[in-house]
Amino acid sequence: MKEVQALLEQIKVDISDGKSEEEIFQSILPLFKKNPQTGGKLAELIVTIPDQRVGKLLHQMFEATQDKKIRKIIKRSLYRLKSKGVATEEILSDKERSILRPFQADPKEGFASGIDFLGQRLLWLVIPHPGRGLTVLHGITSDVQGLVDFSLDEMTRKGFRSFFEEAQKKNPFPLVDMEPSYVALLFTQAYQLSLEKKEISSQDYLRVKLEIESIKKEYMKPLIYSYLQNDEIERDDKLLKRGGDLLKADFFNSWRIEEDLIRPFADEVWDAEESKIVLNPTQKEVRFQGIYQKALTDLFSGERKFLYQRRLEEMAYVLFKLGREEAKISLAVAIDLEKPLNPIQPNPFLSQLVMKSIFSLLAESYEKKSKELSLIVKP
Repeated sequence: MKEVQALLEQIKVDISDGKSEEEIFQSILPLFKKNPQTGGKLAELIVTIPDQRVGKLLHQMFEATQDKKIRKIIKRSLYRLKSKGVATEEILSDKERSILRPFQADPKEGFASGIDFLGQRLLWLVIPHPGRGLTVLHGITSDVQGLVDFSLDEMTRKGFRSFFEEAQKKNPFPLVDMEPSYVALLFTQAYQLSLEKKEISSQDYLRVKLEIESIKKEYMKPLIYSYLQNDEIERDDKLLKRGGDLLKADFFNSWRIEEDLIRPFADEVWDAEESKIVLNPTQKEVRFQGIYQKALTDLFSGERKFLYQRRLEEMAYVLFKLGREEAKISLAVAIDLEKPLNPIQPNPFLSQLVMKSIFSLLAESYEKKSKELSLIVKP
C-alpha cells in the first residue's frame, strides 16, 4: 500500500511539473508489469487525481495488460473519473478496436551525445512520415554560441541505420536515446541563443523550425530529474564528496576551463613558483590555495556557475542512460551548484576543474619552454 501511495504522490508531482501521460506511464510501467496486483490498486486509487491525463494513463494501463480483473478495475475507474466531470475516452471492445484503430505511424525518436568542455553536443531528431521514409534532423548545439551546425536529410529506415552507426563511430561520445520533445526543446533553446548572439541562422533549420516547435514540450527541470530524485541525491553525502573524481572519468577527462579565462591564474601560479622570494613549502601551498580560491570566486560567482550546473545535469542524463555510476555524482555536483559558493568547503568538482585547468596549461607552457631551450646552440 505504501508503494502505491508513493506512486500516487509521484504522479501528482509529475502532472504538476507538466509531464505528458506518456512520460508518466513509462515511469510506472516496470512496476505495473512486475506486480499486476499493485497495478490494479494503483488503477483503483488514481481517480483521486481529477486530471484529464489520468484518463489517458488508464487507457495506456488497459492496453498494457491482458488481466481481466485489472481491465475491469480500469474500466470502473474510468467511469468514476467521468462521473467527476473529467472528460475521458470510452474503451472500445477488441472487435471495435480492430476495425476502428487508425494506422499507427512509427514514433518519433531523439538522441543526444555527451557535452564537451566547450559546452557543445550532438543532437538528433528523427521524424517518420508514413509511406515516405524519415526526416532526420541533426546538429551541434552550444550553450555559449547556440546552434553551431544543423542539417536536414530525408532517408529510408535502412539508410538511417547505416548513417547513425557511422555517426556513432565518428563521435567521441556515444549517443543515447532521449525524449523527442526534449530534443526539440534543446534545438529551440539553441536557436533562440543564436538569435541573441546575432549568429546567422541555418536555412535548413528555418525550413523545419515550426515542426520542431510543434514537437517540443516545456520541461520545468532538465530531463534527468524524471529519472533521479533530487531528495534522494541530496541525502547521500558521499556522492558530492566524490565530485572531484568525475574528472578522472572518460566522459569528463577532456574538460578544462578555456585558456583565455584560466591563463591569468596559471601565470600567477607560475610567478609564485619562480619567485626569487624564498618560501618554504607550507608558505607556497598557502599562496597557491589563495590563487585557486580567487579563480573559483572570479570565474564561478555568476552565470558561469549555472552554465556548469546545466552541463552536469545534462551529462547526468547521458551517464544514467549508459548505466554509469557517475550519473548520480554528476547530479549531486549540479544540485550543489544551486547554492552560493562556499570558500571553506568549495564544490569539489569546480575546485578540481580549476586546479586541473591551471596545471594542464602550465605543463604545456613548461614543455614549450623546454623545447625552446633545447634549440639554443651553446657556444
